[in-house]
Amino acid sequence: MEKNWMNDVLSYFENIKLHEVVYKELDSDTKKIIDEHIGKNIEIVSDKDLFDKDPEFMRIFNEIHDHELMYAPFSKTKNQGEVHSLAYACYYAIPYFSSKDSDACDVCNEIEDLKDIIVVGFETILGIAYKSGGNKEKRKALKALYKEFCALKIRQGVIPKTLAEFLGEEE
Repeated sequence: MEKNWMNDVLSYFENIKLHEVVYKELDSDTKKIIDEHIGKNIEIVSDKDLFDKDPEFMRIFNEIHDHELMYAPFSKTKNQGEVHSLAYACYYAIPYFSSKDSDACDVCNEIEDLKDIIVVGFETILGIAYKSGGNKEKRKALKALYKEFCALKIRQGVIPKTLAEFLGEEE
């Protein structure tokens, strides 16, 4: 599916900080879209100046990294985008964090240092794109993404079964 919905979402926000670890994980098509917004409303951030140098940052980073939902002993790269991003957000008191991984929300609820971070779910991001308008195909694609990427939350009964229901609209 073409990622034309991403421009609508990215344009909606004024100050997006994207950690370089997450940026490196993106596919080339997504990077092209992100690149169009860098310097406008997206800043690629890094924790290189803090990593292994700032004890407070390392304490936060390790607490997140070692959490059972983030810890992946068999893969050094699994969850690293979320770990770096959450540690960065916590250290710099950034109040919002978005991830399509529901584990990030659980980690924020369980780690005291992260209690002030509000996790904006992927369903909300898709809702913003949906509300921004677009043709019938685009709206249909966003509904499909909702079902695909929010399936766990839907099964858990945390969010409604359809994007339209989530947005309070009729099908």
